[in-house]
Amino acid sequence: MKKITYLLLLFTFLFVNQLNAQFTVNKIDGTPFTNNEVIEFTSYNSAASELKFTVHNNSTVNLDFRMRCTGLVNNNGSNFQLCWGRECIPSVAVNGIYPDYQNIINAGENTVGLNDSFKNSNPGDGTNYPMDLSFRIFTRDLNGTNVGTDFNFTYRYMGPTMSVDQKDKLSAMGVKVLNNVANQFIGLEIAKPVQYSIINLQGQIITTKNIEENTNIDVSSYQTGLYFLNFKSNEGISDTVKIFKK
Repeated sequence: MKKITYLLLLFTFLFVNQLNAQFTVNKIDGTPFTNNEVIEFTSYNSAASELKFTVHNNSTVNLDFRMRCTGLVNNNGSNFQLCWGRECIPSVAVNGIYPDYQNIINAGENTVGLNDSFKNSNPGDGTNYPMDLSFRIFTRDLNGTNVGTDFNFTYRYMGPTMSVDQKDKLSAMGVKVLNNVANQFIGLEIAKPVQYSIINLQGQIITTKNIEENTNIDVSSYQTGLYFLNFKSNEGISDTVKIFKK
């Protein structure tokens, strides 16, 4: 009787340990992510803003894999595409579980080739960064009971950035662009007299103004889209910054 009890305990111990290490989450090149990792991006709505991943079921049983959105910071989950479980959804929500049906990965198999990915197309509000979207992958047995250890990670969009050369050139002109994505205003810090012009994608100059002090450019009446903010100094230096009107 004691031998049978011991074998049952050993089997249970091995089974539970197996489930606790039942899956890995990897980058598309096979490199594993670490639990609670934060993956940072400096662009949006482009191939450079896409995070591709695969999930491998390391256990000897078929499991139902789900993903929960555990938190959103400086965004509401809109314009954030999640492709997972053979479907793509355009936005996510806090406590949303994806997919809303069984997403079974068979024992020893992975999701390579299923195009699992995240892609952010939300530029943010121009001020509040970074934008964090946090997720937890968890597993259930085929009866719907949660098993094993969860895996957590965060997709982080750092916000729009300018190159070092561009920042240096603007600095020489006495110009600092505080944000280049906005609903209402583009903020400028001005140390020297400078002229700015806003140009649309058709090459038309929308407005031109000479300024000598800090100011906000009102873009609230502009149509949503990309524009060019060009600066010219009295010393003949010029540079152009891309701005996005939400």
